[in-house]
Amino acid sequence: MYTFFEQTDHQDVKTDAQPQVKLNTYLKFAIDPQTIGLLESEFTQEVLTIKASHVMPVPNKPSCILGILSRHRRVYWAIDLAMLLGFQPLDPNIRLYEVILTSVQELSLALIVPSIMGVVHLPSNNFENDIFALPATLKPYLKGYIHGESKEGMAYLLKAEHILQSAILHS
Repeated sequence: MYTFFEQTDHQDVKTDAQPQVKLNTYLKFAIDPQTIGLLESEFTQEVLTIKASHVMPVPNKPSCILGILSRHRRVYWAIDLAMLLGFQPLDPNIRLYEVILTSVQELSLALIVPSIMGVVHLPSNNFENDIFALPATLKPYLKGYIHGESKEGMAYLLKAEHILQSAILHS
């Protein structure tokens, strides 16, 4: 069983096999109330909370696209990440959105999630890659997963570039 390390100043993990393991930095968030997600920090531009009314609806788009939002003179598509991944969508009565501004090369999106749990440091070699038993809607976006503490279950490491290039968003 692996432990999520939430200390930002802790750089090494001691294990029985190796005295020191290099840690990578990830943004940890809830995809839906029962599911934990991770994004590599290099793809995260900014994390913020905005009023739901600041997302302007856009007609004739897939239901996972909540609308557009403006930040720092840029316009982002606001995406219900849970719905895109095939999980329980956000509560439609929510008044504040937790937003992850994500960017890969020239593509940028605002991923809307129920909660952002902070930054974690994890050894990259602890992620499992056998995704055959996971939901089919999640597989295209999944880089791996890690078993958390018993109360957290599994945390899914998402491929930011595949989320931003999703055929659902570009149809």
